[in-house]
Amino acid sequence: MKKQKTIFIFLKLILLLVVIFFFYFQFKKINWSNQTIYVENPFFLLLVLLLVPVNWFFEWRKWRLTLSVADINAKPATKIHAFFAGIVTGMLTPNMLGNFIGRIYYFDRNHRITLVVLTLVTNYAQFIASIFLGIIALLILNKSPWDLDIAQLNWVFISLAIFFLLIYFNFEWVFKYIKRKTRMYPLIRNLQRRRVFRWKILGLSMLRHAIFTLQFSLMLSAFGEDFSFQNMLWIWQFYLWLTLAPSLFLGKLAIRESVAIWVLTAAGMGELTIVISSFLIWVFNLLLPTVIGLFIFKRHS
Repeated sequence: MKKQKTIFIFLKLILLLVVIFFFYFQFKKINWSNQTIYVENPFFLLLVLLLVPVNWFFEWRKWRLTLSVADINAKPATKIHAFFAGIVTGMLTPNMLGNFIGRIYYFDRNHRITLVVLTLVTNYAQFIASIFLGIIALLILNKSPWDLDIAQLNWVFISLAIFFLLIYFNFEWVFKYIKRKTRMYPLIRNLQRRRVFRWKILGLSMLRHAIFTLQFSLMLSAFGEDFSFQNMLWIWQFYLWLTLAPSLFLGKLAIRESVAIWVLTAAGMGELTIVISSFLIWVFNLLLPTVIGLFIFKRHS
């Protein structure tokens, strides 16, 4: 047990060092000598920071709903430790997809398959929110970073949005031939009866997306960009392309800055402002909760 505890602490330190390394690397690659940037409205920066707990509150509500649907009665401490462990493991994967790894660690084996499936459903709901709102932004703006005639592709985007929504609300069709004796069958049957769960999760995901959008808008405005509905629509586009962009780790660190520059310069925003804003959003929303999580979640006994 003593050796396990030592290994557990060592792994947490390794994760922390990896995060610090990429934090340093991201700042180092910015050419500070040729450009200047300053904070025009520090109050907006404070608002972004204050919205971080709101952002994670909605994710916490999704986690509580997941446990409720799975009929798991866990101690409050176990729920909290599993939640923060999910933040840590999720942060090391694109779009937080790996958050189920940390969460299932705190529960018995007979609950793990259920938690994996339900957590992936909640992750997919967040994916749907980004895709759906991003497509709405494309249709309203009628512009994109691609050199394409958006008007001629409206039916393609609308079809994609409908397709992803149909999968979300009917994914159990994939399992309709599943054998009744398998452990997956009761779970799928339970989800068929409890479609309200998916509506609630999607609603919370939309609210989270609204917080993301507000945070990014405030961050850009803190460095001098306009706070406008049009810029929010461009931010929706940013999250659309970011969600679809391939990546391997660290919440798409570096990839997100590249996508942000590609999308938001099309809206007329400055490159350095975009890079700094995108990176600070990552620091506030992912790095900070991850570091807190490293000190909160404990080894499962």
